Amino acid sequence: MNTRRESGIAIVTAMLVVALGSITMVAIASRQQLSLQRERNEAAIMLSRDLAVSGERFAAALLFRDRETGDRNNTDSLDDDWAQTIPPVPIDSNAAIQGCVWDLQGRLNLNNLVDAEGNALPYEVERMQRLFGELGIGVNKVQAVLDWIDRDVDATLPDGAEDDYYAGLDPAYRASNAPFVSTSELKLVKGFNVAVEEEAEDYERLLPHVSALPTPNGPIPINVNTATPEVLASQSDDMKGLAADLSRWDSSAYEDYPQCEDIFDLAAEGPDSLTGDARDTTPYESTLLFDDEADPGGGNGIDLGPPGSYDVRSDYFQVRIDVITETLQLSQYSVFVRDGEGRTEVLYRSRDTP
Repeated sequence: MNTRRESGIAIVTAMLVVALGSITMVAIASRQQLSLQRERNEAAIMLSRDLAVSGERFAAALLFRDRETGDRNNTDSLDDDWAQTIPPVPIDSNAAIQGCVWDLQGRLNLNNLVDAEGNALPYEVERMQRLFGELGIGVNKVQAVLDWIDRDVDATLPDGAEDDYYAGLDPAYRASNAPFVSTSELKLVKGFNVAVEEEAEDYERLLPHVSALPTPNGPIPINVNTATPEVLASQSDDMKGLAADLSRWDSSAYEDYPQCEDIFDLAAEGPDSLTGDARDTTPYESTLLFDDEADPGGGNGIDLGPPGSYDVRSDYFQVRIDVITETLQLSQYSVFVRDGEGRTEVLYRSRDTP
């Protein structure tokens, strides 16, 4: 009996040892598989990022060539090569890149609202209010946008917001009291909380018409060749009835690449904003030509906005590069500043969020 019992115990022990060994081997194999998959994922991400940077450099080369060739009196418009969709470029059989470039000076700069000391600039505040009005957004919301970047801690009445308002939110935070780094920062500003349906709609409606650019030398002018009709209309009260005809915006500029067309989702603004079939979209080669078309001979006394608030050239651009591989899709957004010789510098880049 003892011999049988000892034999049975030995068999059970051996089976346990084999089972534990099998479990250990399976665990080791699973860990190896996870490590290999992680390495493959990391390699795919690194490849996608490298390809996105390559697309970014291609866009920089387009902008450099545009400045070097000096077409149309060295102006910037949607007729330029940089404004055309970057065609799909296959990278062997496993990846492809595609993208677009757009002019950030075709939009109204949020940081124009204040001067270098953080004090409100009356004309820029009024211009932003006109833009909000054109878009059907409550003009008093500009007060909260202004309070977000001005230097004082006193809320603009009646609808501004400073630390005392934001400290009462959950989670609580403070007003930036500094320039916008990205337009997505608007989501933190009173009146643009995307968790609230109406405020989210205002945010989406505003986004195609504003930018967040640095202002080391003062307010950034809009480019009348690339400005949306709503942005042109914000120049002055006189411009409201002229903007649709004066605009050189072409709503079909990015139709070959829907991901970029979505950036300019202007259809909700109504047909008056986008009637382009019968319009003259020939770019203005100087602000004088724009002035003359808006107010022929200057005899009607039309207010076009102060000198320096608009131009026909641009320094700031944003690039979107999409990389598609077998395992993932990556979108990279890069903001360029271009100098007088055409050289570009990346101010910042983000992935998946513009």
